Amino acid sequence: MSKMDIQLPQDQRSAIEALVSTGRFGSVQEAVSEGVRLLVSNEKLREAVQIGIDQADNGELHDHDTVFGQLKAMAAKAAGE
Repeated sequence: MSKMDIQLPQDQRSAIEALVSTGRFGSVQEAVSEGVRLLVSNEKLREAVQIGIDQADNGELHDHDTVFGQLKAMAAKAAGE
């Protein structure tokens, strides 16, 4: 793991310190790592949404019954049914 020095605005620093002091995170590093993980996850979601928007703009749409049928099948599979 490589070291990275960052500077945060005081409100963000205080928020992280509060999360650590309440025991939500074991260290500042853990709290910042979770923030970065969420940022990456959010970006992946944004990209997926944009793909959907582009597909819709191109007329590549699926009807309600097809989509919910696929979602129900995925949920059943995940539940081990």
